[in-house]
Amino acid sequence: MDINDLRRLRAQAATNLRAAADAIATAESGLTALGNDDTTAAEQAVAAAVADFDAAQATFDRADAAVRRAEAVESAAAVSATQEQDAPPAGRAPATVASEADRGLDIGFAVHALTNARGNLGDACAALDAAGHSGISAALTGAQQTAGGVLLPRPQAETVIELLRPRVTVRASGARVMPMPAGQVRHGAQTGSATAGYGVENGAAVESEQSFDGIDQGFKTLRALVPVGNALLRHSTAAVAAIVRDDLLSVMATREDLAFLRDIGANATPYGLKYWTPVANWLDPVGVAPAAVEAAIRRLVSLVEDANVTMQSPGWIMRASTKNFLAGLRDPNSGALIFPSIDQNGTLKGFPIRTTSQIPNNLGVDGDETEVYFADFNEVMIGDAMSLTIATSTEAAFVNQAGDTVSAFQNDLTLMRAISEHDLAPRHTAALSGLNGKGWAI
Repeated sequence: MDINDLRRLRAQAATNLRAAADAIATAESGLTALGNDDTTAAEQAVAAAVADFDAAQATFDRADAAVRRAEAVESAAAVSATQEQDAPPAGRAPATVASEADRGLDIGFAVHALTNARGNLGDACAALDAAGHSGISAALTGAQQTAGGVLLPRPQAETVIELLRPRVTVRASGARVMPMPAGQVRHGAQTGSATAGYGVENGAAVESEQSFDGIDQGFKTLRALVPVGNALLRHSTAAVAAIVRDDLLSVMATREDLAFLRDIGANATPYGLKYWTPVANWLDPVGVAPAAVEAAIRRLVSLVEDANVTMQSPGWIMRASTKNFLAGLRDPNSGALIFPSIDQNGTLKGFPIRTTSQIPNNLGVDGDETEVYFADFNEVMIGDAMSLTIATSTEAAFVNQAGDTVSAFQNDLTLMRAISEHDLAPRHTAALSGLNGKGWAI
């Protein structure tokens, strides 16, 4: 059981404790209502509720103590892993990452070592020490061996999440990432605002009240499977570590993009932005006539701005071919480009464009439609467990993209599986709009 499991148990214990406290209040209200009547049964109900509360309190205290112990162990492991780097020998500067391209190489080395060690944490650390990567080995000692694989230390897992940001269009567009260590987070969405009005001097102010609705986020588990040739894994170099890192990031980013945009919430997947967008904010298929295209683009922006959205991180997400279609669209009379800013600075109506191949271009009855998303991504929340679990196998089989079953053993491959947990929900759905473009691809 890892630290996140312990946090989930503590959260459940807290919920039970709250329910027990409510039960006491209910029982005491019943006792008060009886007045001078026979209160024996009511007093017994209060006593039973108090006993249940004491038991719930004890359960919570044990769960809280378990979490605190696990956090102390994790903190101690992190401190011991960085101690040597924080106190370099006299005359020597501490090692620093040479370039942005080298970020996350420690993840690649760690996954490479775990793969060669067939998931054995001790053997992986020993191999890293032998190869001269004692700093990475020290950090990896803070990992936890679980039934599902090796749970990487939180700093390394957070590095992976940071590296995913520019690769996943929703993350890159400015969606807020919230830690969700207990497995669930609940936040409020404002569904109605307070009002203000003028009145006569000394007159009573008109009462108004904001209304809120709850939005629950719970873990959706993403499993990334990466087959790597064993011949490559026999070499422990920075180039191999970079390949392992990039393969892992690429597979995770591609699936996240699809989930955050178009998944429908079935089979334990998140609801994508397409299905969070209000029906009134999603336009019917728009053709290729320049005037219709320009009016539809303006309409998407207006739908969000008219909802009093703050527009802190507005932007577009579409296919690259759709962006190129819009960039080449010309006024039929003057021949001037309708959206010259796309080629000039990568913006549309002043807002940045990000592209992904995970948006289809074969939608609609005729198979020639695609989708365009516009949103203030500051209103989009990604709840993330901030953890990554790695497991490997040289014997398992997998189904490739062609639908064929491939044996890792027969093909001299090692399968790497990475598991992360997250969910997505907007704070205000009015911050989302979109359309289907018919023929909007080249």
